[in-house]
Amino acid sequence: MTAATLARALPRTGSAKPAYLRLVAARRSSAARTPFVVVVVLILLAGLLGLLALNTVLAQDAFALHALQVEGRQLADREQALQRQVADLQSPHSLASRATRLGMVPGGPPAFLRLSDGKVLGAPAPAAAVAQPVVAAPAQPAAQAKPKSQPPATGGWQKVSGSTTWTAPKPRSTAAAR
Repeated sequence: MTAATLARALPRTGSAKPAYLRLVAARRSSAARTPFVVVVVLILLAGLLGLLALNTVLAQDAFALHALQVEGRQLADREQALQRQVADLQSPHSLASRATRLGMVPGGPPAFLRLSDGKVLGAPAPAAAVAQPVVAAPAQPAAQAKPKSQPPATGGWQKVSGSTTWTAPKPRSTAAAR
């Protein structure tokens, strides 16, 4: 746009004098500043207290989580120990020794029944009782006592009273072994 077209587009005033700017008196705000500042400070304090409470709750939850993780590890260890104990009790050697203690003997040759006609296949025979070996303990004179440092004849394993389980021997400390 040129100056001529701009002059035509602007409205004309009655006087040829240019318009001067004049200073306008500042208006005072009708609202007081103090209540606004108090409200802003209260909002900030409420936010800080909320963050403090949130941080405290998160810290407490972290402690509870740690305690539950420790308890979970302990329970997992106990479960593994119980599974090992069940596996030991179900082993063939353990089953055979418990059956022998109950007076059971190994079975003889098996016999089978054919259900269609009721015929017995095989020659059933009763199981023979196996004679238990008798071992006589050597006589020890009363004056000669066993020293306490020797482990018992079971290799240090001790039977738990009222149970079929055995406990391992306790390791000797290095100070006691010297």
